[in-house]
Amino acid sequence: MTYTSSKSNSVTVIHRRWSLTRINPSSYKLSYLISLIGSCILVVLSCLWGFKTSTTDLAIHLALGISAATGSVLFDRWALRSLVSKLPKYFHVSAFALMLWTLTAVFGSVSHTIFSKTSTPSIYFIEGMMLAVGMRIGLFRSVFGANVTQAILVSFVQPFILLIAFMPASFYTSPVSIAIGVALGSVFVFLALVWSKLADKAGCPELTSTFKVLQAFIAAWTESNPQTMEAIMESRAQKEVVTTNIVKFSTGNTNAFIVLPDVHPGPFHPIGGSNLPYLLYSAYLRCALILHSVSGHSRNIPSQLWANKYIRSLAQTMPSDRSTTASVPLQIKVGNCISTGIIFGDTGIIILSMAPLGMEDVPESVRSDLERYSSEIGLRQLLVVDSHNAMGGELNDSDYQNMLCAAKTCLKNLIKAPRYHFKVGFANLDEIACDRTSLTDELGRSGLAIIALEINNDKYVIGWADSNNMENNLRDFIISKLSRAGIRALEICTSDTHSTSGKRTSQGYYAFGNTSDHEMIAELFRQLSVNSLNKAASANFELLRSSSTIKVMGNRQFDDYASALNKSMNLTKAFLAITAAYFVIMLVLS
Repeated sequence: MTYTSSKSNSVTVIHRRWSLTRINPSSYKLSYLISLIGSCILVVLSCLWGFKTSTTDLAIHLALGISAATGSVLFDRWALRSLVSKLPKYFHVSAFALMLWTLTAVFGSVSHTIFSKTSTPSIYFIEGMMLAVGMRIGLFRSVFGANVTQAILVSFVQPFILLIAFMPASFYTSPVSIAIGVALGSVFVFLALVWSKLADKAGCPELTSTFKVLQAFIAAWTESNPQTMEAIMESRAQKEVVTTNIVKFSTGNTNAFIVLPDVHPGPFHPIGGSNLPYLLYSAYLRCALILHSVSGHSRNIPSQLWANKYIRSLAQTMPSDRSTTASVPLQIKVGNCISTGIIFGDTGIIILSMAPLGMEDVPESVRSDLERYSSEIGLRQLLVVDSHNAMGGELNDSDYQNMLCAAKTCLKNLIKAPRYHFKVGFANLDEIACDRTSLTDELGRSGLAIIALEINNDKYVIGWADSNNMENNLRDFIISKLSRAGIRALEICTSDTHSTSGKRTSQGYYAFGNTSDHEMIAELFRQLSVNSLNKAASANFELLRSSSTIKVMGNRQFDDYASALNKSMNLTKAFLAITAAYFVIMLVLS
């Protein structure tokens, strides 16, 4: 069998476009500072060069300019408050617009000097004002959801007020210069209006409005307001029957669980099932490892409503296997691929990893191939776990084959291995007095946990972090640290929670270990391992299965979003090229 990775799949396209959402200042304070600096430069440049007003009036114009830059932002918010209430977004718009206006004035002065023009230099300030208006129209239409009339009316207010703040009264007697500047600059307004119309319809007919999806995404991502985005996703979702495998270890009065849901914990905070690992962790009384199954983003739950329905459906389970014995765990490495396996009764569990190189989600074809193989060698069922413990790209053909080889070799050896009675212990972060502040950005609410296994007098642990992936070297670091303490760690897995998303990074989140101290993390796992091993008691294994009919996002939805993004981005690039070309021509000829 040959596996060919699809590097242009829809989820990859959407994730690549994510970086564009970070093209804005990191805070409204920085945006406000940019606005103030821009307005001050405009005032100084206009006084000393553009309008050649008296330097004695500079302080007055500066005060007026700063007041105009500040007050006009408040006006923008008042005028569009029904669309966007968050003041920082208005400061961001102001920063972008004034930055373009300032650059126009600066480049205009350079052009005027280089080409020794005799025309009045004040025209560049009028053209820059119109460019700022065009920018504001584009942002108000696409990000804020303003209609054409709203966008045009509001977009003219700040630039016009600021122009009045530094333009001397004598200039009003030169209507020709004003008219020429407005005429040349109006091309920017025209381009902004045409772009906003075409870009909004770029996703048609699948998406009636690209901007509505963008606005819903921004509201969810930056304001934790998921309603509109969830409504869009849920309306386009499809019902599927998904299976959840629950491994139950009974040890007298206590139980510990390994939960393997056949859904994906996404799409992003706070949408849908992004916090699914914690919901499951809580449902199983904080005594469970919520592992990542071999499932892709098409199985994201689109809304919190359906996530809660899914959790409730797990109350109905059917026993699938029982046993009091297990094989000794086995780990096989082929190339870069690591397969860790164990068999309880007629159920095999295989954990797949490519740490420290990392990989994207394990393809579902790997699971189907391994399930067929496990059936051929006599297993009733196989649980395939994606450890999700190092970041990397999609599997290439060589790694794909190595992964299958490692897992099949592991299963082949395990099926013949003797079985022993076993003990199980569980520990989580609730048991340890530690400062979790430094882990907040990287860990979901479930924290860390360990399941310990004692089989044939040998002791093993499986570590777990409620995080979205793991820094590439952390898994090996933890295992080495535990080994030096005499603890054999079979694997360190993550839940792939998306509840920690929303960070200003290239991935949109911090993988576990990106910002926190590795020594501290390893020490926490050591303490948890000791606790779980100390609590290990004779246990019984039971495999429970639950079938849930729920809505999942499906591939089609991601395809439509990716297509709309690609079309709108290509359109935007074309308009930016046209705008830039016209900008240069305007500076040279005006």
